[in-house]
Amino acid sequence: MESHPKFEELKEECLLFPDHAEQLLQVYLDLVESKDFEDVHVIQAPLLERCLIEGLHPDNSNRYLVIPSLVSEPWSVAKLDDTFSALSMEQDPRLKDGAASRITFGVVAADSTITYLNLQRSRPRKSGDAMASATGTG
Repeated sequence: MESHPKFEELKEECLLFPDHAEQLLQVYLDLVESKDFEDVHVIQAPLLERCLIEGLHPDNSNRYLVIPSLVSEPWSVAKLDDTFSALSMEQDPRLKDGAASRITFGVVAADSTITYLNLQRSRPRKSGDAMASATGTG
């Protein structure tokens, strides 16, 4: 990992959060070199004890906030909710604003394949909401 030419660009973050360094570098390289993302920045998220990657998609100019993760990392609905909450409390405004409703996971598999999952934060419906919507009474 340290021998890769791009490692120097992420060295500080990799040393700061070593448990997530491998997936950070892999997702960063994929976004920059394979996906041709533009305006790519690594953002430290101390409350999550990891870094996120922010960048512009080259085709649609949408800004993405990507959390690098290994496929073996356990995620639950509660952990996802905690992640959205923690991001909203981070000091960096890019994390506060960018993760208010949507984040993308860059999930690195054992064979180095990366799958991107877009997640949106939503509020649970009240039990009567679905029925009211279906009947047009709400």
